[in-house]
Amino acid sequence: MTLRVLLASLAAGTVALPVPAGAPAAAAEDLTIRSVTLRPANPVVGPADTVRMVIEVVARGVTGPAGVTIKVEPGAIPASKGTSFPVTASRPGGGPGRGPALAPGPVPGPTVSARLAPGTAGMTWFRPGEGWETWRFAPERSLSRWYPAGPWTVSVTARGADGAEVTGHTGFLLKRLTRFGGVQVAPGGSGVRVTGALNRVDPQGHLDYAPFPGQPVAIMHRAGKGADWTKAAGATTDSHGRFTRVVEGRTGGEWRLRFEGTTHYAPRLGVVHKVSPR
Repeated sequence: MTLRVLLASLAAGTVALPVPAGAPAAAAEDLTIRSVTLRPANPVVGPADTVRMVIEVVARGVTGPAGVTIKVEPGAIPASKGTSFPVTASRPGGGPGRGPALAPGPVPGPTVSARLAPGTAGMTWFRPGEGWETWRFAPERSLSRWYPAGPWTVSVTARGADGAEVTGHTGFLLKRLTRFGGVQVAPGGSGVRVTGALNRVDPQGHLDYAPFPGQPVAIMHRAGKGADWTKAAGATTDSHGRFTRVVEGRTGGEWRLRFEGTTHYAPRLGVVHKVSPR
């Protein structure tokens, strides 16, 4: 499924230009949300930077300047809401595709206590043809480390003639940066000794980065430039985020570390270290 969303609660408002005069009115049963697209699709935040997101909704049969609304909140999509587009139009009072309005969630962090406010400016509107309209939103607020990492839910509601309404849901993962530190790759024993540490954006907010304990790290190797990378060994970080591993039987070539990431933290691929054969 194409992931199309915008950052809601950064932009939970409704902004649109009116339908041009003379445009044919679509029947209520034609009210459809075709897609919701998020840019970037995989937002990752560091200790100090922010990510500005844009959301595009392609819909048909929408009526009025508030015909499409978007809300985004932390948390996974409830199984009962589903994630597929397009969805089925519904009449006021209930029916397929109708869901409750979602409110922005609280912003965590020691320096932020207010709830997320709807964004406003930055929305443009145009017709791509065949009755489809694209509604593009750009929230005033950006994502940062102070927003909850992990799954977020995006709810899109389109309204048509005679009070018809359709709601769909999709989601994305907001992740925080990880990085390797103190990495050393050198001959050791009958092989190569690899040491280092894995750090993550501090979840407590006290530091930029903090140790990331209990995480698997892949030790990658290739004979030289142009050769394929293969996993030579693995290691698990200790309570301080550190790891050490001696890879037996290999004494040269190029080495690097790889962390696959989690639902809350981004993957990381370390720099290349060259070891001369003994």
